[in-house]
Amino acid sequence: MKIRLAGGVVASDLCVWVPRSSGPARLVDESTVPPGAAVALGPVAAADEEVRDAVAELTRLVKAGGVVAAGAGVDLGSGFRSARLAGARGDQRDAVLAALRVLGVENAHRLGDRAGFLVALFGPAVTKRVGAAAERAIHEGRWAAVHLASAASDVLGPEQVEQILALRAPEDADLTPAGPPSALAQHLRQVLEPVPRPRRPALITDLWARVLEHHAGRARRERRLATQSRRDRICDLRARRRHDEDELIVGWLRAWLGGREPSLAEAARWVPHYHHWQDVFGRLLQDALAATALLRTAMAVADHGFDEGLARSAPAIHAAHAQPYRVEGRSTRPVPGLTGLPARPGAYVRDIHRRLTDGKPRDARFEAYVRQRLACARDFALVIIETAAHLFEESKGLRDEVLRGWGRSGLGSWREGAGYGSARPPDAWGGIPPWTSPLLGDEEPLFRRLAASPGASPAEVEVVGDLLWYADLIDALAALYGHDAARATPGIGAPWFDHDPPPPEPEPLSPRLDSITLAVSSAAQLVALGGTPPRGARTWTDFTTGLMAATAITEAFTGEFAVPAPLAALDGTIVPGTGARFRVARNARTLAEWSDYMGNCIAGPHYRDNATAGRCGLAGLYDKDGILLLNAELSPRRPAVRGWQVTEIAARFNETPEWSLEQRFRDWVATIPGMTATTVAGEPQDESPPEPVGRQRPRPRLVEEVGPALETLAERAWRDEVDAEVIGTFAALAQTPPDAALTRLRRMGSDQLADACRRALDDGAVDLDRLWAATGVRPLRTAVEALDPALRHHFDRLAPLLGDPPFPKALRRLVKLPAVADAHALDLMARRTRRAIGLLASRDDAVIARAVSRRATEPLLCALAVTVTCRAPAIALAPVTPPRTVTVPGYPVTDLSDEDGPWQHALPIARELGADTEAFWDRIAEHGLRVPASWLGPGGWTALWSRAHAHHR
Repeated sequence: MKIRLAGGVVASDLCVWVPRSSGPARLVDESTVPPGAAVALGPVAAADEEVRDAVAELTRLVKAGGVVAAGAGVDLGSGFRSARLAGARGDQRDAVLAALRVLGVENAHRLGDRAGFLVALFGPAVTKRVGAAAERAIHEGRWAAVHLASAASDVLGPEQVEQILALRAPEDADLTPAGPPSALAQHLRQVLEPVPRPRRPALITDLWARVLEHHAGRARRERRLATQSRRDRICDLRARRRHDEDELIVGWLRAWLGGREPSLAEAARWVPHYHHWQDVFGRLLQDALAATALLRTAMAVADHGFDEGLARSAPAIHAAHAQPYRVEGRSTRPVPGLTGLPARPGAYVRDIHRRLTDGKPRDARFEAYVRQRLACARDFALVIIETAAHLFEESKGLRDEVLRGWGRSGLGSWREGAGYGSARPPDAWGGIPPWTSPLLGDEEPLFRRLAASPGASPAEVEVVGDLLWYADLIDALAALYGHDAARATPGIGAPWFDHDPPPPEPEPLSPRLDSITLAVSSAAQLVALGGTPPRGARTWTDFTTGLMAATAITEAFTGEFAVPAPLAALDGTIVPGTGARFRVARNARTLAEWSDYMGNCIAGPHYRDNATAGRCGLAGLYDKDGILLLNAELSPRRPAVRGWQVTEIAARFNETPEWSLEQRFRDWVATIPGMTATTVAGEPQDESPPEPVGRQRPRPRLVEEVGPALETLAERAWRDEVDAEVIGTFAALAQTPPDAALTRLRRMGSDQLADACRRALDDGAVDLDRLWAATGVRPLRTAVEALDPALRHHFDRLAPLLGDPPFPKALRRLVKLPAVADAHALDLMARRTRRAIGLLASRDDAVIARAVSRRATEPLLCALAVTVTCRAPAIALAPVTPPRTVTVPGYPVTDLSDEDGPWQHALPIARELGADTEAFWDRIAEHGLRVPASWLGPGGWTALWSRAHAHHR
């Protein structure tokens, strides 16, 4: 029997074997295995042992190099060679490169003639010099350069390919981590063919440098953060410092009373005097400089290695240790019930300074000793920044005399050892106006004083009141996170700088530098959308900027699709047997986002035009973590009443999807009902007389028709639901005045928002019940639900308003309306804050455990328990019910499956907390309902549930 192989080859004189769990099986019907499957080709008369050996070798090849490697025709021994069945994607270069990664140069002879596989990699014009350069790159393991050179050989000459093969990158920087070289070659042709040939290699090598720089920045961040403890010690340190400050205050009070213990009345009458506050501010400065020295040392060790990094940082350590107001001895005394960490970073600076100067050997024990003390630098810095903000805000106006006296102090000894950071030169520093004014009084800012004193060194002119040391501390923390400097956040309150600002939300299809593959595929997509490759660009940045400038690119992000009704009805459902969620693209922006991540051409004019006209449906499948697995084009059969079919499907970078997933998806699509004669895009056809030829029906105008009604309803909802308690809660969370709270919170990343929740709950600024109630207020949701149903039905694109940005253009205009903007901002931060609460609960954070164990309402407890059960985090979990049990003990007894019960009502709330509730029943079957063990005190779950039920009533 003839078996069709990849590349149009027919195996008529050889037999084909495939691996099976029971052993090799001779293939007689290719429909029984996936298209493109790996097979072993061998003689008909081969002995059983030879077949077993060849198939075993094939299995090892596929395990090491993927199924694509089998297409290279690798010698499997005894006259057998690897192959792939028809239906495989890509070309021969993909197979040869995958096989070479497994075989290496020393076994490349198993691919056949050397000239043959070089032609497969670099085309028929390959030269001996290219072959030699390729062998060097392969021998040295520079696979990214070989991958790129193979793909670029379609648009470069042999000498230019040699330049690409000479490129180098660090071993841990994989610049082409996904996608076959054939796909990269196709995109390079799209992008570079209009560019003059002499300019092409310069663009490719510049792209290589830009991606390498991006990887270096990301690696630097990971390397620096790896110096810090994985355990969050902020709450522990905050409590330890609070105890230390209390002890110091009591010491001052005893001294005032002549050494005796104060009574409660005496403590209440005592007013701290000038010298006490001088001492408080002096310790704050010492703490900040010590934390800065620890941070800089941790980064130097990460960047330059332990010995060199410590040597570079020794002057800063010595300078920090030399500061006055030292209280390291007191800060290290053990306190029962509190962390063993010292209350102040100066204790660790003292320890490192002592070991640097004691003359003892610097062995492995010395390194472990120092690294242990550097590992808390971040936590010390965060607590000190928080302390400084509280102290300055509380002291303004009340202690201006103290502030000015302290602010006149110099920093010469510190600057002599530590110097200035490159992020903020003194001659450009203008201070932090809300704080420097009471500190400096009538003094000019530092940059003006320096300009008025030519020849003076900054260290001679700078004073504590300039607060440049405070900015240095936050800059050092920002550098630990991989940033050049902290980002100023003027107008939104303390601490005035963001040490880890989230990156700006990129526009879909904007240039990406995560990998060579993704960068080129994004550029190819811009070309497909109408961008014109600039012929004179000398750098990759200039090249992509020129592509993005095309008017057609802007137009590609606009436009709504006529989604066929049968597909729209299934949007968001789970494809049976896969666990994957089906999503339909409803506008061009969604396609752009898909294409940006997937590296494919789904946002191209062909797909976009067909979707706009309703001739097809464009879909994505997402896994349980929200990762896009594949894209597909769904078209109606002929006639349309017969149903639907998958006309095109591909995984990321146009690779073949996992076979079982693809088959189950195709089978499911075949069951979708067809289009009826009266159904178009989910609505009945208009029965009014047809429009005269040449006239177009005006498109609905979302902002003009919905805006006025939604503004009125949003204003009403704001008046009815949003009070001072709600806004005050968010202000406490942001540590800003109420009018700046939502702006400040929107600029926070998820981890920063979780830290803000932790701090507010731990400080007692808010309690969990109050925070939960505030995040349940959703004025925009109320307004949208109150819209006229006919209006909502006509504009079925309003649902994304109740989700997270980015939005389509029309919705972006809608949320800019003043009343709608305020309601949207509150809704958005309410949802994000709930996700932060869910994150803290899943991390078993102590603030959530304390709040839940003391006071939690029934809905809150149920939602948190469902979230933890679904997420199944790697923390200590206590079972509430046995596996496969729906009855939850306690008073009153409840049922997990009761549609009107608290657990089913908790599912949508748990989704807001970040849980994938699709996994709920799987988790119940596997482990039962579980909660963190830290939530349970005496009486266990029964006592906790009874308290929650009582509070709920």
